[in-house]
Amino acid sequence: MTTSTFKDTNLLTFPHTIPDPQESAPALLSRWSDTLVDSPPALIAVPNTEQDVVSAIAFARSNNLVVLATGGRHGSGIPITPRTLYLDLRNLNAIQLDVLKEQVTIGGGVLTGDLIRHLAEEGYFTAVVNSNAVGVVGSFLGGGNTSVNGLVGWMADSVVSLRIVTAAGDVLEVGSSSSTGEEERALFNALCGAGHGLCVVVSATMRVYPLSSLGLSPTSSEDPTPSIWNRTVILPPDAIDSVVNTFLAFVPPPEPMNMILAFSRGPPGSPLAGKPILVLTSTYYGPAKDAEDSPAGASLRRPSLASKALKTDTTQVPFPRVNAGVEALNAHGGLKTMFSARIGRLSSQALKDAYARYVAETDRYPDAPRTAIMFHSFNPRKSAELNATPEGAGKFLEGRDRGICIVGVSWCQEPATQEALAVFFDETLASLQKADEEDGRGPWTFPGTFKFLPERRNLLSRDKLAELDRLHAKWNGDGLFWNPYKA
Repeated sequence: MTTSTFKDTNLLTFPHTIPDPQESAPALLSRWSDTLVDSPPALIAVPNTEQDVVSAIAFARSNNLVVLATGGRHGSGIPITPRTLYLDLRNLNAIQLDVLKEQVTIGGGVLTGDLIRHLAEEGYFTAVVNSNAVGVVGSFLGGGNTSVNGLVGWMADSVVSLRIVTAAGDVLEVGSSSSTGEEERALFNALCGAGHGLCVVVSATMRVYPLSSLGLSPTSSEDPTPSIWNRTVILPPDAIDSVVNTFLAFVPPPEPMNMILAFSRGPPGSPLAGKPILVLTSTYYGPAKDAEDSPAGASLRRPSLASKALKTDTTQVPFPRVNAGVEALNAHGGLKTMFSARIGRLSSQALKDAYARYVAETDRYPDAPRTAIMFHSFNPRKSAELNATPEGAGKFLEGRDRGICIVGVSWCQEPATQEALAVFFDETLASLQKADEEDGRGPWTFPGTFKFLPERRNLLSRDKLAELDRLHAKWNGDGLFWNPYKA
């Protein structure tokens, strides 16, 4: 495809690339996952301004292309086809802090790590996910599960207003209070939790919170940087009973604390490379002494647990580096798919069975050693409290009373392995959700990490799904934007 193939090329006054259809799509377009990247897009556009986004949308309409807006390139369920206009927002990366309003306004291409560091330098934080390489906007469009869920709620709860470009090419400000009409408020609410494919978010304003409000301890006697208490215990497979009992004993943990159980294999280059392991990690967004004195924190130092450990480590992590421990997971390439669920209750036997099958499946496929399952336990009280407010209830988040998020990452090299692991994850998630079914609660997931269809039935209530369909019909009726929620 060449420039002469397209109409209205005068609109492309900003950086763009028209790929050769014969080029290797992954080599041309580096993404976290090569899944569903079967061919190069029709055009890669890198706008510098809001008006460039308007022009890109007009160009796509003239040429019958489907617009896919992206920030961090981490969406694993996003198909890229020869009809895709790949709108790379990386140059919309401004960050502006308003200390008086305790708000920050970010461009649509800002990455999580950049926002964390910028705010920490000014003495603030906001709700963000645990990967520095992920786009901030893409995260809250899917709700945004964070390490501060227990303190300030989900990412979507911290979103105040958005500046967007619609499929019609209009620039609008939408928000819970700044919108001028009911339809704009309805659009804003859907963007806060299930917002993919409704428009292009060129900037977002979010609440920020003083780091001083957390009472964090300094990193060390020589380094006054506020830091997060972190305790990590790595154990062998035969410690599964102790690990599961320790994890479930503190569900939910204290509000400043996160408890994470991971089924994993030792990373390349380590003494445990490729070997199945169990990882228990706890972080505490408060004074280190409070973490150490809490029953949950003390449980990770119990001699009966530590004696089984392959490795233990307690550190104070400087706040700007809070996500550094998972940097290896940000590597691009390979066939990766994410699976998720929001859980209210887990049975110990289901966890043990899931681990046994995880070990067996990753033993079976030598190209899948980086496949992992993580169980994130947090206190859901704040999220449920926000849901009781008019603003919180309007946002498209469900299952707010559930304090466990399960996220599985299928990571392999061969399509046959990917297919087999998909069956494993589907069956494993169904087994882990049985305790909720026994309690009369249906399965819930969240759109940041789910396989978009047909799992939409587990995403939102029937009424909210109907409203989401209505909003797509109004704002994206001709399908200019890729819509992952289409019924």
